[in-house]
Amino acid sequence: MSQSWRRFTNLTEKRNTRITFRSPLERLLPYCLAGLAFLLLLSGCTGSSTQSDAMTHPRPTPTFKVSTPSSSGVAIRKFADTWDNIHLFLTFDYNLADPATSAKHYDFVWGAEMKNVTAFRSPNPGIFLTYYISFLRDTGTFGDKGAIHSLMYWKTTHPDWVLYQCDRVTPAYEFGDPDVPLNFADPEVIAWQVQTYARPASQNGYDGIAADNVNLQNSFGACGIYVHGKWVQLYTGQSDDPTWRNNVLTWLTRMHQALHHLQHPLDLIPNLSTGNLSPNDPIMQQVVNQVDGVLNEGGFSQYGDGYLTGSDWLQAIQFMESLQAQNKAYYLINQFHSIGHAEIEWAVASYLMGKEHSTAMFISTVQGYGGDFWDTIFDAPIGHPTGPMYQVQHVYARDYSNGLILVNPSATASYSVTLDTGDKFHDLYGLPVSGTVMMPPHSGMVLMNSS
Repeated sequence: MSQSWRRFTNLTEKRNTRITFRSPLERLLPYCLAGLAFLLLLSGCTGSSTQSDAMTHPRPTPTFKVSTPSSSGVAIRKFADTWDNIHLFLTFDYNLADPATSAKHYDFVWGAEMKNVTAFRSPNPGIFLTYYISFLRDTGTFGDKGAIHSLMYWKTTHPDWVLYQCDRVTPAYEFGDPDVPLNFADPEVIAWQVQTYARPASQNGYDGIAADNVNLQNSFGACGIYVHGKWVQLYTGQSDDPTWRNNVLTWLTRMHQALHHLQHPLDLIPNLSTGNLSPNDPIMQQVVNQVDGVLNEGGFSQYGDGYLTGSDWLQAIQFMESLQAQNKAYYLINQFHSIGHAEIEWAVASYLMGKEHSTAMFISTVQGYGGDFWDTIFDAPIGHPTGPMYQVQHVYARDYSNGLILVNPSATASYSVTLDTGDKFHDLYGLPVSGTVMMPPHSGMVLMNSS
């Protein structure tokens, strides 16, 4: 759709597309043998003095992912240590004018184009690059996400792979997308995904697989498949389906294991949507065990639909901390219909509340992916956290070595916060802050010490 949006410095015009490349695939090399081989593989296989109102949940021990041997014996590239200051990543790179210039500002690219791999690596050898696939849709061929095949192609070559809605006629298309949905629970489909995407990604300098739309809810009415022309029902077609969740977990487990068994191992970093599941739901820990990191597209702005507030905001911070404590990376997207000072401070301050050693953030307009959104404000020398966040004067605060972070996650209430006498700060934009500050609903402040 066409819409005019406000953008901050250097935010380029980006196409309005779901966080997915909807694209077809080319005719594959013999994947039957690859499927059998893969099946055999799987079978073997502190706060300040104001902390009187401190949060009661335990603080995770700060850790960060180190370069560890995979099952193949080859070390997996480590994520950047994000302990100091603000860390950023890119969501796609298809609108970058100069990837080599952009590379120095980012730790990670979720969905890097093959043509940009060398350009990213040259100025920033440690940048973490992932290759994009959909976890259940036809994602084209390696290096060409536009080369998807038609429904007729799949019905001719692999009719038992096509996933249908409960009317037994309509494929379970996601987002109205014509890319054919495949039965991700079939081990042969996973083997084909590994052979078609992961293996060449491993051989072409990537560090991981960015798996899109890994949704723990059956959001598009998927129901069943045809095997030898006979209908086999797999799911109820309802959003909340334990069988669907278990099959998603199985896909993650098999894909994670297969990626770590490659000659040059790859990490698995899905765009994970938990639906109505709490981060504390028992299945969530099982999911976390089978990934190396998580992309959260909803962020603190609910996909651009509003703000994450109240207990939902607090749970998001706790989940963010928990992942990092388990040596998992956490990548956070915040989308806004217009981007001004208030939106940036909300996103940055919320991020800094849960930042430990392996998390980075991205800000854009709604679905405004693919471009360089870096601005000098993200070089703010806030330093590192000196303790966990805590509650004070009805808001949350976290002390940093060179400043103070404040967030009011309330959806409706405003609060005034009186800073300690003598404290002098300036905000991300260089404006002086002291005395009492007003915190409107869903607002944040990044305050740096002024000399």
